Amino acid sequence: MMRIRITGFLTLALLAFPGLAGALDITFGNSWDNVPLQQILDARYGVGVINVATDYEGHNAGDADPAYWEDIAVSGLIVREIAGFSSRNTLGWYAETLDTLGWYAETLGSAPVIDGVDDGVVFSGLAGAGATASVMFPNGLTRFGFWLNPNGTLDGGAHAPEPELFFTNRFYNDSGAAGGGAPHAPFTHDPQCLVFNISHLSGGVPTFVLAWEDLDYGAAISPAYSWSTTDNDFNDMVVEIQAVSPVGVENASWGSVKALFRP
Repeated sequence: MMRIRITGFLTLALLAFPGLAGALDITFGNSWDNVPLQQILDARYGVGVINVATDYEGHNAGDADPAYWEDIAVSGLIVREIAGFSSRNTLGWYAETLDTLGWYAETLGSAPVIDGVDDGVVFSGLAGAGATASVMFPNGLTRFGFWLNPNGTLDGGAHAPEPELFFTNRFYNDSGAAGGGAPHAPFTHDPQCLVFNISHLSGGVPTFVLAWEDLDYGAAISPAYSWSTTDNDFNDMVVEIQAVSPVGVENASWGSVKALFRP
């Protein structure tokens, strides 16, 4: 097992599995909301600063795929919601935990259990654009990711039934609608979240954008809403996560924490 560090204290890491470390091809659709992810990121960071089609982690061979984070010196994160087109999506974090044999869950093909132990909620569906939350990691947490409950406790379409969760580590997600295999690339383990490393826009402070699709990525794509398809627009919840400085975090004021974000 190899890990490749990207930058700073908070790093994305790559699990090297034979045949799975190549370029990740994302199949995009047209947004049913008529607000493309590119438009959202252009408004936030500047026109063309982030290219949605090519700048996500996994686009290039050797990128972090699947996505998880290793926190070697940071006590927690600040999370800000940039955009969201569902008032019911719930976002949370989870620890990548080892079993009694020393294997991570993804190696065994099973997703983490979200039960309030080594996991937590960041935003409920009532949060909206501009909402900010802090996440402080317990128990010396060093490896983690994020989960999305589409539509919270309500069913999210034919292929996102409660209690299905989506994970940033796509190897916890099934392949295609209800695990039946996707009709478009990638054909294994649906990428429900696109991750963009924007640390270079934050003065080197480890910062990432998470752009979520809250319907089953592996379902058929349609140009207009239907219960059993998806639009694969990745604009359903868009958040920015940024590492909290490990120096003096316990004594930092909330104002100083919020100052880590750009206006």
